Parts: sequence; C-alpha cells; structure tokens
Amino acid sequence: MRGLNRSIVISAIREHGTLSRADLVRFTSISPASVSAIVSDLIEDGLVREEGTTSSELGRPGRLVRFADDVLFLGCDLASAEGFRVGLMRLSGELVESRVLAVPAGAPSTDRVARLLTDYVIEATSRAVPVRVVGAGVGVPGVVNPRTGHVQIAPLFGWEDTEFGELLNDHLSIPVFVDNDVAFALAAEVDRGAATKARDAILMTFAEGVGGAVLLGGRIYRGRGAAGEVGYMVTDASGAVGAYHGIGALEGKLFELVAEDARRDGIDAALCEEQTARLIHQLERSRGAFRLSDDISDQLVRTIAAALASSIALLDPEVVLLSGWIELGGQEMLDRVVGQVRRLVPSMPEMQFSSLGDDRVVIGAALAACRGMLADVQVVEAAT
Repeated sequence: MRGLNRSIVISAIREHGTLSRADLVRFTSISPASVSAIVSDLIEDGLVREEGTTSSELGRPGRLVRFADDVLFLGCDLASAEGFRVGLMRLSGELVESRVLAVPAGAPSTDRVARLLTDYVIEATSRAVPVRVVGAGVGVPGVVNPRTGHVQIAPLFGWEDTEFGELLNDHLSIPVFVDNDVAFALAAEVDRGAATKARDAILMTFAEGVGGAVLLGGRIYRGRGAAGEVGYMVTDASGAVGAYHGIGALEGKLFELVAEDARRDGIDAALCEEQTARLIHQLERSRGAFRLSDDISDQLVRTIAAALASSIALLDPEVVLLSGWIELGGQEMLDRVVGQVRRLVPSMPEMQFSSLGDDRVVIGAALAACRGMLADVQVVEAAT
C-alpha cells in the first residue's frame, strides 16, 4: 500500500506540477500523515524538492513540492535504423534529450551494447549541469521476459538465450528494465500518443523486421512471452514457411516482394540479409523516393492488409497503429491498406500511423524505468 500511495503521489505531481502537501492530500485522497511521510521519503531519495511557499489565510504557509530536475531516466531503442537511439527523461515525463549512438558494423554483442550505454550514461552525468541517471529502459527487437530482462531470441542481433538485463544491471549499476521494443512503443502511444483513450489496441511496425504489440484491457498482452510476433503470421499457406533463415513467414514475404522490385533496378537483394528496411533504403537511393512498381505495391498492400485483418478479426481492437517504412508511402499507402482491411473484417477499428515518430521506443522505455522504480527508488550515481 505504501508503494501504491507513493506512485499516486508522484502521478499527481506529474499531472499538476508544483503542489503543496495540502494540494497532494486533496488530489490523492491520501491522509495528511501518509502524504507527509511519502514526500519526506521522496525528498530523502532526491526525487522531489521543496521550494517556495503557498499563501494561506487559515494557517501557516505550506512548502511547495516539485520534481528534482536533475533526476533522469535513460530510454534506449536498439532497433533504430540509424544506430542505437537513446534519450533522457525527467520524472515529469519530459524527454529532454534524444540522439543516436553510432554502432560498429555487424551485429553487436550484448557486452558491446552494455559498454556503449555505460559510456553514454557516464558522458551524460559528466556535463557542466550535474544530472543523475537513476534507471534505464532498453527496447530489444526480439522475445524478452520483461520481469527478468532475459532475451530468448533477437534474430536481428543473433542473440539467443542471454541474460541481457542482468548484464546491463552489472554495467550500469542502476535498475534496468528490458522489454520488446514494440511493446515499449505501444506503451508510449498509450501514455501520450494515438492510443491514449484505447483499452484494446494493436501496433504493427515495419522496420528491419516486422514486429507487433497488443494492448488488451489496458495492459500489454504477453501470452507465454512471444505475443505480438506478427512477423511470423502466415498470409499465404502455399508459401515456403520457415525458409527465411529464422525470420517469420510474413516478414519473409514482404522482403521477397521488395527484393523482386529491387532486382529490376539491378540491386543485389542478398546484400541486405533479409532486412526489408535496408533494402528499401537501397531502393530510395536508386529511385530518389519510396516508390514501388504497381504490381509489387498491390501485393505488398494485400499482404499487409491480410495480416492486419486476421489480427483485427481475432482481437477486435479500438485502434490499430502502423509504423516504420510503411509510413514512407504516406497517406496514400495508409488509405489503400485501410480500404483492403475494411473489405475483410466485420468491425473496422480506427487505423492510423504511429504519432510519436522515431522516439516512441525511447519514450516507452524511459517511462517503464520511471514507473518500475516508483515504489522503491534508490538514487544511484552513474557507473564509473
């Protein structure tokens, strides 16, 4: 109960800004004694500060409580097309920095990732304006146990059965929360994006691979751990399922369609190693824009629509969000997909592109770190 009340108090400060203890009692309906004890604990932990006073006609002025500006949470998206996208977020939820860390060529090892993130935290906490990074969230493109940070498989990096969360905790010396990158992205959309009013939603992303996440009853649905892996959906039973070197049938189908178009331009699709986003980048360089041949574009739209229709028919969500390279096709591409889906499902949800852009995973990861620490927060200086 103490942890729950602590979370409620922090949520009230996040929502309303600077408040007095009396304000917190009014907004939270928590007893004055409990509010006072929680605020004292938060001050001791370095998460909030008291400054200034409120005017009062009935008694002595109250001190104002606000978040400490120097407390930050790290969010990281390992599946960003440019490199590792990282960001820093305040307790208020404000993202104060977003940047891309250059990574060496080839699939990075778990140890290399841990060292890069450690170096970033050290750099961030060594600037002229002192800050403290007290927690981290890291989105991985693969099957992850969010309770332990264990990565069952991350095909993009060649990781399998690795204790990634434990490794990061050892390197960073702060609490680390690891999850599937698309799950973090959907959580961000629920917090402040296009799914804020939804109880049931789907996010399907088209990046280096195809990924997804599902919100049911206001919670990310996990299944036995691999729920949302839409890249493995089968949209054509006649296809050579399992013939794509570890990637799923849908993911392989989309790659083959784009690869067929690329070959018409003399592009060697084999150099892209079944990564559709990389292949599309080659096509953009060749054609100056994201353009596909009419027949390939039609097949791409039908294949994506079939996967979406199957998900919608099964789950009946309020909102379906799309992100990744499909956004390069703009509203015209979205309208074509929506038109196909509408013909295939009994109940049509709202369907649109993701609203948070390239920072969606970073935001979701940092939010997870923040929320995961609210009940028991210990401020730890950055690893040295």
